[in-house]
Amino acid sequence: MSQMEIATQKSQKHRGTQEDASLTTQFVTDAELEKVNASFSAQRRLSFSFGIYFFLITLIIPFLSGTSEWWYGTPLIFGLTLNFWTTLLLFHVFYWLLAFVFVKRANRLEDELSDL
Repeated sequence: MSQMEIATQKSQKHRGTQEDASLTTQFVTDAELEKVNASFSAQRRLSFSFGIYFFLITLIIPFLSGTSEWWYGTPLIFGLTLNFWTTLLLFHVFYWLLAFVFVKRANRLEDELSDL
């Protein structure tokens, strides 16, 4: 037998008897794990709630543009419709406000979670 074969056999025997430390070692305590899970849950709830607002408003505009004549056919200011003004200005203002409120709530959530 060559030296290479002997070394290979020894390493195979050694690997067979030793367990992987990452499978048997707990790297965090149960309290830390619960804190992380609570943090993820709160962040997910906040993100999905604002995501739903974003999604619904984004869908309402084309829906109204196709179904409501008062939305796309009635002149409002300078002869332009509410659909035009929403697409030009109100849509963007709403999303900046939504982003501002989201950041404020996310910062408040982070402060609350760091106090735990």
